[in-house]
Amino acid sequence: MTRKLKKGGYTAILSVIVIAAVIILNMIVGRLPEKVRQWDMSSSQIYTLGGTTSDLLKALDKDVTIYVVGDPANVDKRITSFVKRYGDLSGHIKVETVDSVLHPEQVKKLNATDSTLLVSCEATNKTQSIPFNDIIKMDESSYYYYGQAKETEFDGEGQLTGAISHVTSDVSKTIYVTEGHGEAEFGKTVTDMLGKSNLTVTSINLLKDGKIPEDCELLLINAPASDLANDEKTMVSDYLDKGGHVLIFAGYSEKERPNLTSVISAYGLNLENGMAADTKNFYQNNPYYIFPTIESGSEVTNGVDIKSTALVLQSGALTQIQNLPEGISVTPFMQTSDGGMLVTPDAQKKGTYILGAVSEKKLDTGSARLTVFSTPSLIDESLNTSFTNLSNLTLFMNAVTSNFEDVANVSIPSKSLEVTYNTVTHGGMWGILFILVIPAAALCCGLMIWLKRRRL
Repeated sequence: MTRKLKKGGYTAILSVIVIAAVIILNMIVGRLPEKVRQWDMSSSQIYTLGGTTSDLLKALDKDVTIYVVGDPANVDKRITSFVKRYGDLSGHIKVETVDSVLHPEQVKKLNATDSTLLVSCEATNKTQSIPFNDIIKMDESSYYYYGQAKETEFDGEGQLTGAISHVTSDVSKTIYVTEGHGEAEFGKTVTDMLGKSNLTVTSINLLKDGKIPEDCELLLINAPASDLANDEKTMVSDYLDKGGHVLIFAGYSEKERPNLTSVISAYGLNLENGMAADTKNFYQNNPYYIFPTIESGSEVTNGVDIKSTALVLQSGALTQIQNLPEGISVTPFMQTSDGGMLVTPDAQKKGTYILGAVSEKKLDTGSARLTVFSTPSLIDESLNTSFTNLSNLTLFMNAVTSNFEDVANVSIPSKSLEVTYNTVTHGGMWGILFILVIPAAALCCGLMIWLKRRRL
């Protein structure tokens, strides 16, 4: 009887030890940061923060509060989990939950809206609100056809990183985009990306306005179907020669555009009269659908893997003038392979052709900068939404932001939700269980063996 009591006592002691270990373990896990407690097992890595966000948070020198405003019972857990990762990465980020049901007066005091993230920086007195439906985007048309709304994209990082950059920055830049020549319009993706980098886009008709505004910090000409007028050519040339910055998507046109060509050639580049093709690097047996060679050594390709994939369609072609004008330097950042061709109605000329380049001119008061892409398809909405792994939009945003010393490219594309995502909630906990519980179990076994030997 005594031996049975002793054996039961040993078992009780061991049970108490294991239970205590589990309780302590749960307390430890509860205090771990979100990035450790949850592994990102989603097919498109929707919870993983990229280098752009990491760099921004490391350089952050102002305190930012992210308010999750809504009924906690109804806030999507993907959003709350994602936001906590920002707090884990920076001591300047604080995350607070505002229950819009229990505390509507706090919502009103913050001047916030239900079902939003409110990003606030006291140092700059700036705020930005992000609706939840701008983070988890839905295809509403699927409700009409199939009776239920379908999730399409997760734009958490793009929206939140852009908002943090906006509220902590005092910098504001204005881009003027020309109209009146049949220019292509920006798609929603490009418009959103420019906004995330604190860039204001305004349309301008140079002939009607008669001048380029004083606050123009970048003039953008997007694939004009017709040529610039003589007065417009003079305005653009004078603007450049006074230290202005111009970005042109030249594109291919069957119409001659001598004035546009003249602006470009004055900065060391020829806009050839023909279409670019590539007989080596092309998509689906179509040499006009080019996978360009990405060149290193340019601000436009900064942070872009030169082995990454860009795709340009029906592009024009550029060549560099052999004897550059005085003070001009040209840096190509995107070209065809040596299997490139210039195709005209009459001939096909082999060679390596430039698809994108930056030309700079040294001035007494600084420098002028002209960036030229030979294709407008780089930022085509349908192309970039169909192929979400392209580096097209990164190249574009780098080309824009490299015109400004105090603006960084913080534009991050949405991540697709078309593929079913999976996450292991508290994934890190299982690793800790493996690390802590197994040794604890081994210790218990050792105690049992030791106690058994003592009895013998």
